[in-house]
Amino acid sequence: MLKMMIAFFKDFFKYRPQIKKQKAWMKKYIAKKGYALNPNWMMSTNLSIWLTEMEDTFGKRYCPCFEPSGNAELDKKMLCPCKFIDDEIEEYGTCHCALFGAGDLDQAGWKASNARLQAEYRVPLNLQNGVLDTRGMPLDKRRNLPVPDAMHQLKSALNNYSADELTMIVEREQEAINLGKIAAYRGFGYESEAGEDSYTVDLKLR
Repeated sequence: MLKMMIAFFKDFFKYRPQIKKQKAWMKKYIAKKGYALNPNWMMSTNLSIWLTEMEDTFGKRYCPCFEPSGNAELDKKMLCPCKFIDDEIEEYGTCHCALFGAGDLDQAGWKASNARLQAEYRVPLNLQNGVLDTRGMPLDKRRNLPVPDAMHQLKSALNNYSADELTMIVEREQEAINLGKIAAYRGFGYESEAGEDSYTVDLKLR
């Protein structure tokens, strides 16, 4: 937890100008739609950081909860604020990321949605002997994408991983491509190899 907090504040100071810009358009958006921004400062700020990283890594402001799918039509829908937001706010009280919520959502509703999001992403990782197998995650019913995906599993693994190299197994080619872009953004070494039913990605972290 301490390592995560240190990383958060490091990113906060690194991305302060971008966070300010992200929150400026968010305020305009919620005023137009009658929605609300997550009142938990750390949650909304962390999601603003992730949006900035998505733009820097993939070139567009993709939803911070899902890596690009490789399907142009779906990826267009996943630009934040995504095309699923109205349906999700009707179902959960917030969008999937819990960044935006109903204008009248009470504190208990926000707390429940934050807990839902954390439960989805804080799952035990299949990480053994330096190999992270990202396959087998449940699929989001609207996007048909895994939760958590390979990108988020990598982020989670790095919070408590000290070795210099990490091997990842992913199911789809697009996931391997995405990891290549993440590696380039973070300055990691990257190699990918296709198997019969999966792709192996080797990352040099240091």
